[in-house]
Amino acid sequence: MFTGIIETTGKILRVSPIDSGIEFEVVTDFNHPDLKIGDSVAISGACMTVTNLKEKGNIFEFYTSFKSLELTNLSRLKEGSLVNLERAMAVGQRFGGHMVQGHVDGLGKVLSRTVIEENKVEEFWIEPPPELTKYFVKKGSVTVDGVSLTVVDVKDGSFQLVLIPETIHKTNANQWNKDVLVNLEVDVLAKYIENFLELRFSK
Repeated sequence: MFTGIIETTGKILRVSPIDSGIEFEVVTDFNHPDLKIGDSVAISGACMTVTNLKEKGNIFEFYTSFKSLELTNLSRLKEGSLVNLERAMAVGQRFGGHMVQGHVDGLGKVLSRTVIEENKVEEFWIEPPPELTKYFVKKGSVTVDGVSLTVVDVKDGSFQLVLIPETIHKTNANQWNKDVLVNLEVDVLAKYIENFLELRFSK
């Protein structure tokens, strides 16, 4: 389980295709590196497992299957790509974002990016897959490339985000330019409610 509060970013060092998917190597700079082989890390919002460690935990490897590559933007990563990183929640830590599973629901396309106030905030409009549009509501939560964000508005099958400079600086959001594909995870609470109502009224 994750919170959507990005700890740091990582840079892809190596991309190695294998028979069943791709192995990646990432270099990062956790303030207190404590990764172990088998730990879960959200890679731009996609929950992956650490398969190897180097340099006291700030260089690690993970494997992505073809199914995960199909559902996420990890297939577009190359050497030098920047990814958002968050280690799994620890017991007793502050919960600053929202409940994030690390299960990407689909890819969204950035429709526009506009500076609203010079050197202050930026507006993004993102188009989710049609089957996900029902999960977006004003003031609702969404995870974009692993970042917990609040939906500002919803219109014509797309949703609006407003990001402060701190978020853009600390994440890979500075790469969210027009037509870029981003990983989306909708609010799991909305899915639970949908499932409950379907079961209740299908009888």
